[in-house]
Amino acid sequence: MKNAIIVSRDAHWRTVMEGTLLARGWQVACVEGFSEGDQPDAEHLHAILVDAASVDSSEVANWMKSGGDHLKVPLVMVPVLSELDALADTLDIPSAASKPSSGVILRFWGVRGSIPTPGPNTAFYGGNTSCVELNVDNHSIILDAGSGIRTLGMDLMGRAARAKEPLDMHLLISHTHWDHIQGLPFFVPAFIPNNRLHILGYSAVRHHLADVLAMQMEPTYFPISMDDMPAHPDVQEVDDHFELGEVKVIAFFTNHPGRCAGFRFETRAGSVAYVSDNEINSEGQATHLPRETAQHLHDRMVETLHGVRILIHDAQYTRAEYKTKVGWGHSAFEDVVEMAGEAGVEHLVLFHHDPMRSDDGINKMVRDARALAAEKGFQMRIDAAREGMEIHL
Repeated sequence: MKNAIIVSRDAHWRTVMEGTLLARGWQVACVEGFSEGDQPDAEHLHAILVDAASVDSSEVANWMKSGGDHLKVPLVMVPVLSELDALADTLDIPSAASKPSSGVILRFWGVRGSIPTPGPNTAFYGGNTSCVELNVDNHSIILDAGSGIRTLGMDLMGRAARAKEPLDMHLLISHTHWDHIQGLPFFVPAFIPNNRLHILGYSAVRHHLADVLAMQMEPTYFPISMDDMPAHPDVQEVDDHFELGEVKVIAFFTNHPGRCAGFRFETRAGSVAYVSDNEINSEGQATHLPRETAQHLHDRMVETLHGVRILIHDAQYTRAEYKTKVGWGHSAFEDVVEMAGEAGVEHLVLFHHDPMRSDDGINKMVRDARALAAEKGFQMRIDAAREGMEIHL
């Protein structure tokens, strides 16, 4: 892991720079300015990145004269935020050999829990509710239809135009709480006659899924009914084992009020699990389920997730916050880290961010989660889901 110090008096700049580097696996320390005599540990430092707009070059020069010039690491004056990704690419050590593409890509279109939260404090990680795309050879398996599906729909329309072919999509619904279905009426590909949209739900979680989805598009709530969607969505209720092309899928219960499903996908490039809403009850408090049932679900889930390559999991709370939200159906990130470590997960992606959590707060959660994993001896990568993030398996 590489280490950087970022220097800026602009809190937004620090948050975005820190988030950019955290997403690349860096460890980051943030300061507002240089103090004469401060001497960072040069042995473990890889870069000092300075916000040129808020830190004057003369301040940097004075610090260098006071002893900072002994550091043999890059000190970069960063002029504008738009150059951050290019700068991070330059600082990253390239891999010895790039792996050939497997044709399997995860894309994150909505990562927030409960309610969309647009605004400057959530702009980096994003404010749209749950929607993730598992793309296998240009076939889209869509996980949930939160508000993020609207942006995905526009992107899919562009892909279809370039390919000059209609879209054939599968949409898996984990459960029908609003933040997981509210984007469906705004999913443009469903309004194109030649496209095909297959909507799947785990039968053990929700019967009459078609009726529930249609309900939010009744005239009381929306001007166009689901029956009027030209793509004529085909709604199916599936068992706990099924296949989508070459991808094998396992559906399983999670601990969430009103019933909710998680999914494990076996692809040729490795396994992916999606657990958007799940309450890990580490201290045995009473939840909406009897304690024995909740523990049984947890044990089964650890077994189902064993050895998964990428786990996308609800991490809405901290343990301190969870104490007042027992039974709400969401997890503290500390408990998620420990469960993922127990299951031997390779890469944990923290998901379903609390609507009150700022970008800076999510950065802190990533730092704390990585520190906890290191303390426990878990050898896994940990990131926070961010709108626009891609993982190539």
